[in-house]
Amino acid sequence: MKDLKKHASFDEQISLLKSRGLTISDDEQAKYILNCINYYRFSGYLFGFRDKSTGMYPQDLTFAQVKRIYDFDRRLTKTLLFALEDIEETLKTRLSYTVTSCYPEDPLVYLNASIYRNHNSFVEFQSLFFSAVKKNKGLPFVKHHIEKYGGNLPMWVAVELFTMGNLHAVYNNLISPLQKKIAKQYGTGPNQLKNWIRNLTYTRNHLAHNMRIYDYDFARSPMQCKNHPFPCEKTNRIFDQVFIMCVMYSDHEEWTNYIIPELNALFEEYSDVIQLQNIGFPENWKDILKY
Repeated sequence: MKDLKKHASFDEQISLLKSRGLTISDDEQAKYILNCINYYRFSGYLFGFRDKSTGMYPQDLTFAQVKRIYDFDRRLTKTLLFALEDIEETLKTRLSYTVTSCYPEDPLVYLNASIYRNHNSFVEFQSLFFSAVKKNKGLPFVKHHIEKYGGNLPMWVAVELFTMGNLHAVYNNLISPLQKKIAKQYGTGPNQLKNWIRNLTYTRNHLAHNMRIYDYDFARSPMQCKNHPFPCEKTNRIFDQVFIMCVMYSDHEEWTNYIIPELNALFEEYSDVIQLQNIGFPENWKDILKY
Protein backbone atom coordinates (compact mmCIF):
# COMPACT_ATOMS: atom_id res chain seq x y z
CA MET A 1 0.00 0.00 0.00
CA LYS A 2 1.32 3.42 -0.97
CA ASP A 3 1.57 6.27 1.51
CA LEU A 4 -1.00 9.02 1.07
CA LYS A 5 0.25 12.13 -0.66
CA LYS A 6 1.01 15.08 1.61
CA HIS A 7 -0.46 18.57 1.46
CA ALA A 8 0.93 20.63 -1.41
CA SER A 9 0.97 24.44 -1.34
CA PHE A 10 -0.32 26.41 -4.30
CA ASP A 11 3.29 27.07 -5.34
CA GLU A 12 4.02 23.34 -5.20
CA GLN A 13 0.88 22.55 -7.19
CA ILE A 14 1.91 25.00 -9.89
CA SER A 15 5.46 23.64 -9.95
CA LEU A 16 4.12 20.12 -10.39
CA LEU A 17 1.91 21.16 -13.29
CA LYS A 18 4.81 22.98 -14.95
CA SER A 19 7.11 19.98 -14.44
CA ARG A 20 4.64 17.92 -16.45
CA GLY A 21 4.68 20.38 -19.32
CA LEU A 22 1.63 22.55 -18.64
CA THR A 23 2.17 26.15 -19.74
CA ILE A 24 1.25 28.66 -17.01
CA SER A 25 1.78 32.27 -18.03
CA ASP A 26 0.47 33.94 -14.88
CA ASP A 27 1.38 32.20 -11.62
CA GLU A 28 -0.63 34.56 -9.44
CA GLN A 29 -3.79 34.05 -11.50
CA ALA A 30 -3.21 30.30 -11.39
CA LYS A 31 -2.87 30.45 -7.59
CA TYR A 32 -6.14 32.34 -7.35
CA ILE A 33 -7.93 29.76 -9.49
CA LEU A 34 -6.48 26.87 -7.49
CA ASN A 35 -7.69 28.62 -4.34
CA CYS A 36 -11.22 28.43 -5.81
CA ILE A 37 -11.08 25.08 -7.62
CA ASN A 38 -9.69 22.09 -5.78
CA TYR A 39 -6.44 20.92 -7.42
CA TYR A 40 -7.72 17.33 -7.51
CA ARG A 41 -10.81 18.43 -9.42
CA PHE A 42 -8.90 20.74 -11.75
CA SER A 43 -6.30 18.10 -12.57
CA GLY A 44 -9.08 15.72 -13.63
CA TYR A 45 -9.48 17.83 -16.76
CA LEU A 46 -5.83 17.14 -17.57
CA PHE A 47 -6.22 13.37 -17.41
CA GLY A 48 -7.00 12.87 -21.09
CA PHE A 49 -4.06 15.03 -22.18
CA ARG A 50 -1.39 13.22 -20.19
CA ASP A 51 0.94 10.88 -22.05
CA LYS A 52 0.63 7.51 -20.34
CA SER A 53 4.26 6.57 -20.95
CA THR A 54 5.94 9.83 -19.95
CA GLY A 55 3.34 11.47 -17.70
CA MET A 56 3.81 14.69 -19.67
CA TYR A 57 1.21 17.06 -21.16
CA PRO A 58 1.38 18.38 -24.74
CA GLN A 59 3.74 21.33 -25.12
CA ASP A 60 1.02 23.62 -26.41
CA LEU A 61 -1.45 22.92 -23.59
CA THR A 62 -2.03 25.90 -21.28
CA PHE A 63 -3.52 26.38 -17.83
CA ALA A 64 -5.97 28.88 -19.35
CA GLN A 65 -7.24 26.30 -21.85
CA VAL A 66 -7.89 23.76 -19.10
CA LYS A 67 -9.75 26.42 -17.11
CA ARG A 68 -11.97 27.05 -20.14
CA ILE A 69 -12.76 23.34 -20.39
CA TYR A 70 -13.68 23.43 -16.71
CA ASP A 71 -15.95 26.43 -17.34
CA PHE A 72 -17.58 24.61 -20.25
CA ASP A 73 -18.26 21.64 -18.00
CA ARG A 74 -19.94 23.81 -15.37
CA ARG A 75 -22.27 25.39 -17.90
CA LEU A 76 -23.08 22.07 -19.53
CA THR A 77 -23.92 20.70 -16.08
CA LYS A 78 -26.33 23.61 -15.48
CA THR A 79 -28.22 22.95 -18.73
CA LEU A 80 -28.46 19.20 -18.14
CA LEU A 81 -29.67 19.66 -14.55
CA PHE A 82 -32.40 21.95 -15.87
CA ALA A 83 -33.50 19.15 -18.20
CA LEU A 84 -33.34 16.56 -15.44
CA GLU A 85 -35.59 18.68 -13.21
CA ASP A 86 -38.34 18.38 -15.82
CA ILE A 87 -37.80 14.63 -16.17
CA GLU A 88 -37.88 14.09 -12.41
CA GLU A 89 -41.03 16.16 -11.91
CA THR A 90 -42.81 14.46 -14.81
CA LEU A 91 -41.89 11.03 -13.48
CA LYS A 92 -43.20 11.92 -10.02
CA THR A 93 -46.46 13.11 -11.54
CA ARG A 94 -46.99 10.11 -13.80
CA LEU A 95 -46.05 7.66 -11.07
CA SER A 96 -48.42 9.11 -8.48
CA TYR A 97 -51.29 9.72 -10.90
CA THR A 98 -51.11 6.27 -12.47
CA VAL A 99 -50.94 4.42 -9.17
CA THR A 100 -53.66 6.42 -7.42
CA SER A 101 -55.96 6.28 -10.45
CA CYS A 102 -55.82 2.49 -10.17
CA TYR A 103 -56.66 2.73 -6.45
CA PRO A 104 -58.75 5.92 -6.23
CA GLU A 105 -60.13 5.14 -2.76
CA ASP A 106 -56.69 4.74 -1.18
CA PRO A 107 -54.52 7.88 -1.28
CA LEU A 108 -51.94 6.01 0.85
CA VAL A 109 -51.66 3.09 -1.54
CA TYR A 110 -47.94 3.71 -2.00
CA LEU A 111 -47.56 2.46 1.60
CA ASN A 112 -49.47 -0.74 0.84
CA ALA A 113 -47.21 -3.77 0.37
CA SER A 114 -49.69 -5.36 -2.04
CA ILE A 115 -48.62 -3.14 -4.96
CA TYR A 116 -44.97 -4.15 -4.65
CA ARG A 117 -43.06 -7.23 -5.76
CA ASN A 118 -40.46 -7.51 -3.02
CA HIS A 119 -41.42 -7.03 0.63
CA ASN A 120 -37.89 -6.27 1.87
CA SER A 121 -37.43 -3.57 -0.75
CA PHE A 122 -40.80 -2.12 0.23
CA VAL A 123 -39.82 -2.02 3.91
CA GLU A 124 -36.56 -0.31 3.02
CA PHE A 125 -38.44 2.30 0.98
CA GLN A 126 -40.88 2.87 3.87
CA SER A 127 -38.02 3.50 6.27
CA LEU A 128 -36.36 5.98 3.93
CA PHE A 129 -39.63 7.76 3.25
CA PHE A 130 -40.62 8.13 6.91
CA SER A 131 -37.12 9.46 7.63
CA ALA A 132 -37.61 12.02 4.85
CA VAL A 133 -40.95 13.10 6.35
CA LYS A 134 -39.35 13.53 9.77
CA LYS A 135 -36.40 15.43 8.33
CA ASN A 136 -38.70 17.77 6.37
CA LYS A 137 -41.44 18.21 8.97
CA GLY A 138 -40.85 21.96 8.94
CA LEU A 139 -41.84 22.33 5.29
CA PRO A 140 -45.26 24.01 5.02
CA PHE A 141 -46.96 21.19 3.09
CA VAL A 142 -45.55 18.51 5.42
CA LYS A 143 -46.43 20.51 8.52
CA HIS A 144 -49.97 21.00 7.18
CA HIS A 145 -50.50 17.27 6.75
CA ILE A 146 -49.04 16.53 10.18
CA GLU A 147 -51.40 19.02 11.84
CA LYS A 148 -54.52 18.29 9.76
CA TYR A 149 -54.17 14.63 8.76
CA GLY A 150 -52.06 13.03 11.45
CA GLY A 151 -48.95 12.99 9.28
CA ASN A 152 -50.58 11.02 6.47
CA LEU A 153 -49.45 12.27 3.06
CA PRO A 154 -51.46 11.20 0.00
CA MET A 155 -49.25 9.89 -2.76
CA TRP A 156 -49.50 13.04 -4.88
CA VAL A 157 -48.10 14.96 -1.91
CA ALA A 158 -45.62 12.29 -0.80
CA VAL A 159 -43.83 12.23 -4.16
CA GLU A 160 -42.66 15.79 -3.53
CA LEU A 161 -40.28 14.25 -0.98
CA PHE A 162 -39.09 11.51 -3.36
CA THR A 163 -35.56 11.69 -4.71
CA MET A 164 -34.65 10.21 -8.08
CA GLY A 165 -33.31 7.27 -6.10
CA ASN A 166 -36.69 6.84 -4.39
CA LEU A 167 -38.46 7.02 -7.75
CA HIS A 168 -36.23 4.30 -9.12
CA ALA A 169 -36.72 2.10 -6.04
CA VAL A 170 -40.51 2.48 -6.11
CA TYR A 171 -40.92 1.97 -9.86
CA ASN A 172 -38.51 -0.95 -9.88
CA ASN A 173 -40.56 -2.71 -7.19
CA LEU A 174 -44.09 -2.02 -8.48
CA ILE A 175 -46.23 -4.91 -9.68
CA SER A 176 -46.07 -5.47 -13.43
CA PRO A 177 -49.44 -3.94 -14.45
CA LEU A 178 -48.53 -0.62 -12.86
CA GLN A 179 -45.05 -0.65 -14.37
CA LYS A 180 -46.51 -1.24 -17.83
CA LYS A 181 -49.02 1.61 -17.50
CA ILE A 182 -46.28 4.08 -16.61
CA ALA A 183 -43.79 2.81 -19.19
CA LYS A 184 -46.42 3.10 -21.92
CA GLN A 185 -46.52 6.85 -21.33
CA TYR A 186 -42.88 6.98 -22.42
CA GLY A 187 -43.42 4.69 -25.40
CA THR A 188 -41.27 1.95 -23.95
CA GLY A 189 -41.37 -1.18 -21.80
CA PRO A 190 -40.88 -1.64 -18.04
CA ASN A 191 -37.38 -3.07 -18.31
CA GLN A 192 -36.23 -0.17 -20.44
CA LEU A 193 -37.83 2.44 -18.19
CA LYS A 194 -36.32 0.86 -15.07
CA ASN A 195 -32.93 1.01 -16.74
CA TRP A 196 -33.42 4.61 -17.91
CA ILE A 197 -34.45 5.81 -14.46
CA ARG A 198 -31.46 4.08 -12.91
CA ASN A 199 -29.10 5.61 -15.46
CA LEU A 200 -30.51 9.11 -15.01
CA THR A 201 -30.42 8.73 -11.23
CA TYR A 202 -26.68 8.11 -11.44
CA THR A 203 -26.30 10.96 -13.92
CA ARG A 204 -28.25 13.40 -11.77
CA ASN A 205 -26.16 12.55 -8.70
CA HIS A 206 -23.00 12.91 -10.77
CA LEU A 207 -24.02 16.34 -11.99
CA ALA A 208 -25.40 17.51 -8.64
CA HIS A 209 -22.00 16.86 -7.08
CA ASN A 210 -20.32 18.91 -9.84
CA MET A 211 -18.31 15.95 -11.06
CA ARG A 212 -16.53 16.08 -14.40
CA ILE A 213 -18.47 15.42 -17.62
CA TYR A 214 -15.88 16.31 -20.25
CA ASP A 215 -13.87 13.30 -21.44
CA TYR A 216 -15.51 11.20 -18.74
CA ASP A 217 -16.42 7.54 -19.23
CA PHE A 218 -19.62 6.80 -17.29
CA ALA A 219 -19.02 3.05 -17.78
CA ARG A 220 -22.71 2.56 -18.54
CA SER A 221 -25.28 3.37 -21.18
CA PRO A 222 -29.11 3.25 -21.25
CA MET A 223 -30.84 0.15 -22.58
CA GLN A 224 -32.01 0.03 -26.18
CA CYS A 225 -35.70 0.42 -27.03
CA LYS A 226 -37.26 -0.50 -30.38
CA ASN A 227 -39.48 2.60 -30.28
CA HIS A 228 -36.51 4.84 -29.53
CA PRO A 229 -33.53 3.16 -31.22
CA PHE A 230 -30.14 4.59 -30.39
CA PRO A 231 -29.09 6.32 -33.64
CA CYS A 232 -25.32 5.99 -33.33
CA GLU A 233 -22.63 3.99 -31.61
CA LYS A 234 -22.80 4.19 -27.83
CA THR A 235 -19.74 5.67 -26.17
CA ASN A 236 -20.58 5.63 -22.44
CA ARG A 237 -20.15 9.41 -22.56
CA ILE A 238 -22.78 11.93 -21.55
CA PHE A 239 -24.48 11.90 -24.96
CA ASP A 240 -25.87 8.42 -24.25
CA GLN A 241 -27.67 9.89 -21.24
CA VAL A 242 -28.74 13.05 -23.10
CA PHE A 243 -30.45 10.91 -25.75
CA ILE A 244 -32.65 9.34 -23.06
CA MET A 245 -33.27 12.77 -21.54
CA CYS A 246 -34.59 13.79 -24.94
CA VAL A 247 -36.94 10.79 -25.01
CA MET A 248 -38.23 11.45 -21.46
CA TYR A 249 -38.47 15.26 -21.62
CA SER A 250 -42.08 16.37 -21.25
CA ASP A 251 -42.13 19.53 -23.37
CA HIS A 252 -40.96 18.81 -26.92
CA GLU A 253 -41.19 22.44 -27.94
CA GLU A 254 -39.06 23.59 -25.02
CA TRP A 255 -36.50 20.88 -25.72
CA THR A 256 -36.25 21.98 -29.35
CA ASN A 257 -36.35 25.73 -28.76
CA TYR A 258 -34.37 25.99 -25.53
CA ILE A 259 -32.27 22.93 -24.68
CA ILE A 260 -30.84 22.35 -28.16
CA PRO A 261 -30.02 26.06 -28.77
CA GLU A 262 -28.41 26.23 -25.30
CA LEU A 263 -26.21 23.25 -26.10
CA ASN A 264 -25.37 24.55 -29.56
CA ALA A 265 -24.39 28.00 -28.26
CA LEU A 266 -22.25 26.40 -25.58
CA PHE A 267 -20.45 24.16 -28.06
CA GLU A 268 -19.77 27.10 -30.37
CA GLU A 269 -18.48 29.35 -27.58
CA TYR A 270 -15.97 26.75 -26.40
CA SER A 271 -15.13 25.26 -29.80
CA ASP A 272 -11.52 26.40 -29.40
CA VAL A 273 -10.90 24.02 -26.47
CA ILE A 274 -13.41 21.17 -26.65
CA GLN A 275 -13.94 18.18 -28.90
CA LEU A 276 -17.53 16.94 -29.14
CA GLN A 277 -16.31 13.37 -29.38
CA ASN A 278 -15.05 13.72 -25.80
CA ILE A 279 -18.65 14.00 -24.62
CA GLY A 280 -19.91 11.43 -27.12
CA PHE A 281 -21.77 13.91 -29.34
CA PRO A 282 -21.74 12.90 -33.03
CA GLU A 283 -21.57 15.54 -35.76
CA ASN A 284 -25.30 15.23 -36.49
CA TRP A 285 -26.32 15.48 -32.82
CA LYS A 286 -28.89 18.23 -33.51
CA ASP A 287 -30.72 16.04 -36.01
CA ILE A 288 -30.71 13.16 -33.55
CA LEU A 289 -32.01 15.16 -30.61
CA LYS A 290 -34.65 17.28 -32.29
CA TYR A 291 -38.35 16.36 -32.23
